[in-house]
This record gives sequence, C-alpha cells and structure tokens, in this order.
Amino acid sequence: MNEASGWVSPLWRLTGFRLIKLGELLQATTASAFEELEVSPRQFHVLAATASMADPSQQELSRALGIDPNVMVGVVDDLERQGLAERVRNPRDRRRYIVTPTARALEVLERARAEAERLEGAFFAELNEDERAALHELSGRLVAAHPRVTKTE
Repeated sequence: MNEASGWVSPLWRLTGFRLIKLGELLQATTASAFEELEVSPRQFHVLAATASMADPSQQELSRALGIDPNVMVGVVDDLERQGLAERVRNPRDRRRYIVTPTARALEVLERARAEAERLEGAFFAELNEDERAALHELSGRLVAAHPRVTKTE
C-alpha cells in the first residue's frame, strides 16, 4: 500500500487490514458496476436473500444477513419504492409480513449475479484457480468461526 511518497501504512503487515482494503476495493467496484442496474450491493444482498429464503420476514432477513433491523426497514422501503420488493401478509401469521421479490427484481438479480461473477473474475485474476479456491475456503472458514456483526449503517 504505497502512497506516491513511498510511505507504507504500519497496518499493511496485518492480514486483517489487507482483507479490509480488499473488501473496500471490491465494494466500490461492485457499487460502481451496479449503478446501471440501479441497486446497491446491500440491496442486491437483500434481494438475493428474499429470492432464496422461504417466505422471509424483515426480522428473518435482518438476522440472516447481519443487518440492523432498523436499517433493514429502510432497505426494504427503498426496494419497494423501486418496484423490486413487496411486503405481503404472511398467511400463517397475519401479524407478520413476508418480503418477496417482484418479477422485475428477479430480472435485476439475474443481471446483477452475472455482473458480480464477471467482476469477481476480473478482481481475482491475479490468482490462479488453486489460489482462488484456497482463498474461498479459508475466508469461508474464518467467517463461519466468528459471530456475525450486525451492520448499523
């Protein structure tokens, strides 16, 4: 992490810091690519969950994705305004609502998934297939080993 001056952050020796920087780079790249689809990476994450979970409520989405419930309300509100999600009464529990993707959302999801795969291929092009598989395995193991942190922003 060299700056123009040749200075290197003292944190550069920490693997966690490098992973944070990689995450920031990939997040920014994804956000830029998704602008054309008019969704953010977070909205994509929520939509993908609504499409793959069985009748999720906002609370279930919040827990599953580690997003603060108050933040989740805003994300679902935005998705509704964009015509990408609907809140539908749960027929098994009339006090609850299910968040469902719309037909338009399913089209956006298909395009976003393809774009995410393309971006990931380009982003990790410096690694060979074995290195990518190892990184995937190791990062998955670390994520599974640590409790989720609820995102409040």
